[in-house]
Amino acid sequence: MNLAAGLKRLMLGPEEKPIPNLNRNDRCWCGSDKKYKACHKPDDDRKRSAQRAAAKTQSATSLKRGF
Repeated sequence: MNLAAGLKRLMLGPEEKPIPNLNRNDRCWCGSDKKYKACHKPDDDRKRSAQRAAAKTQSATSLKRGF
């Protein structure tokens, strides 16, 4: 790891694993043999929503600073 990557990791925090895109009626990615809509879909939707809100806030902040 080089210095730039280390600083980026320090500033942004740990990387989150991407949330898999599944259809509602597919089997869940966790291996529980339940349908995705009944297992992890609500949690994944909340995570995606939080990620979009954070990205929107970050882009609005960078526009104010002129970056």
